[in-house]
Amino acid sequence: MSNQKWCVRVATAATTALLALAAGCTNSLRTESEASRAVNDISAEVAVPPKQLVQDAKRILSSPPLELGVESEDKGTLVTGWKRYQGEWHVLHHWQERTRYRINVAPDWDDPTARARLSVFAETDQRSAEGQRWDREPRVPRPERARQVLQQIVNQLPQ
Repeated sequence: MSNQKWCVRVATAATTALLALAAGCTNSLRTESEASRAVNDISAEVAVPPKQLVQDAKRILSSPPLELGVESEDKGTLVTGWKRYQGEWHVLHHWQERTRYRINVAPDWDDPTARARLSVFAETDQRSAEGQRWDREPRVPRPERARQVLQQIVNQLPQ
């Protein structure tokens, strides 16, 4: 085999390998767009006064099965501690992820003393491996995690 044919084959193999690795690291634009739209409205209307709902949410977030704790509270907004998750598969290993939640409680417009709207937003950081810096990744929305937290709060509210 001539030296030129060998170089072409090696270059073709290297290009194919790089494309295969790169394809494992990207999501389609359609998938990212659909996921970001899904994040916008993870909420529920509940028949609980807003101030009571904040207290109930704090209790539920700090107890099993969530056990997230509340790091800050400000006028109806709670921010939880971080919870670690196994992330997406990227270049031969799973990345590490951590997610915390912002819970907003807003009074109902028609009945502000007896009803409230509860919204949950997930904020996810990721990194490749232990010891690396956590990076905020807006292209990695986790609406399913926010839905699970919302459902857990709603299910554990006093009847």
